[in-house]
Amino acid sequence: MRYFHHRGIQAFIPLDSKPLESGLNMDTSRQFRDLSDPTATFEGLFRAALESLLPDLADAPWYVRERDVVNLFVFRHLVPQFQDAKLDIGQIGIEVPVQVLPESPKEKSGVYADIVVWPHNKATAWRTCKPFARIEWKNISCRAKKAAHLEREHQKDIEHLNDNCQLASVAYALLTVRQGGFVEIRCKRIADGQVSEFLTLKREATNKDEENAISRLPYEAAMSRKQECPICVFSHEM
Repeated sequence: MRYFHHRGIQAFIPLDSKPLESGLNMDTSRQFRDLSDPTATFEGLFRAALESLLPDLADAPWYVRERDVVNLFVFRHLVPQFQDAKLDIGQIGIEVPVQVLPESPKEKSGVYADIVVWPHNKATAWRTCKPFARIEWKNISCRAKKAAHLEREHQKDIEHLNDNCQLASVAYALLTVRQGGFVEIRCKRIADGQVSEFLTLKREATNKDEENAISRLPYEAAMSRKQECPICVFSHEM
């Protein structure tokens, strides 16, 4: 979660403009704002995407950084769910600014959210749009020697989302973990000032040999290795 500054944005936004209703670029995919029960629809797709993510992560120890996992989830799992439901994928944002309530005069009034699902396409904080769903993500990879600080960061995400629950229709704090030979997905749901369990998944990790190689190498050694991925090498030879 990174901070940005957007004071005075309302002065620059034509609030009476209706870009969704005009122009050749109009999208015929469904918008969450038009659904009779958008929360139930999203949570069904979200749960299915997380369930399909679990075996993917179990087989792939090389998703080390939080952003690696977020991008895997969105593009390989969440987007296909949206497409199957004929929902506009333009409602999904990664690392986009959202409004928050500053806790002190020194804090800024916006942060970069890990994942946002907007109620319609072409939505941004700069247009004063309120996220339909906001997701904050923490990842404890096989390389993490001490996971306690990331567990605390996950708890801070829960508290932050709860403190700002009126600025999103629903929010989720996610923690993915690959430790001790297992992969876990833990997800808390935050809405209307209430925190509840949304989903917990766990399965045995695979690809243990590659996990051992990734987890034991120092960072510089890992990043400076020559290209040895058999898939990449094969594609270059074609």
